[in-house]
Amino acid sequence: MKSMTIWELFQQVGWTMVPIYLCSLFVVAVAVRKWLDFRAAALDDTAWFEETVRHIEAGDRSGAERHAREAQHPAGRVISGLLRAAEENPEAVDAETQRLGLEQAASLEKNLRPLSLTAEIAPLLGLLGTVVGMVELFMGIEMQSSGAMGMATLSGGIWKALLTTAAGLTVAVPALAVHAWFSSRVDRFKLQMTSMVQRMRYAIGVEGRVVDKAQK
Repeated sequence: MKSMTIWELFQQVGWTMVPIYLCSLFVVAVAVRKWLDFRAAALDDTAWFEETVRHIEAGDRSGAERHAREAQHPAGRVISGLLRAAEENPEAVDAETQRLGLEQAASLEKNLRPLSLTAEIAPLLGLLGTVVGMVELFMGIEMQSSGAMGMATLSGGIWKALLTTAAGLTVAVPALAVHAWFSSRVDRFKLQMTSMVQRMRYAIGVEGRVVDKAQK
């Protein structure tokens, strides 16, 4: 058999490759979109938070809220909400912080579940294509008038059927790796956000005690 490229090999299979092609396009589209989302979120940039804390320590709570609100980092909206709640309704600080934190985490997790589902479905689609290919192969054997089939023809039908399984795994493995990487970034964000919220609560508490002492 002459050598073939991977694309030429997959062309041998036929229509059973179509769903796997669609899965591969979906994985690429989601990966690119999530990469752009994470890049825009600037998760590694925490300079804005240190500046917000400095505003609090200087007694400029409105400036701190404004600086957090304008930050690209998703936690900026959580910190901004925390500071607003502390001014307007201190008893609702915990509930508001939790609500905003869940919203920002959900925004980063958007489309990760479909990506994981694609990683699970792609190998099954490949297996389905293999089964269909084997069924077609044995139907061809049955319909032959001579009742026999050469080894070359038989082995050719088998490897063509197995190609869909290989294609499904080729899609599933990168999809699973991409999903794991983005999920780890979301987990790191949650830990980072929790740390920022605790530090901001402490900074507000320190500020309050300083003001109380000054008044006394």
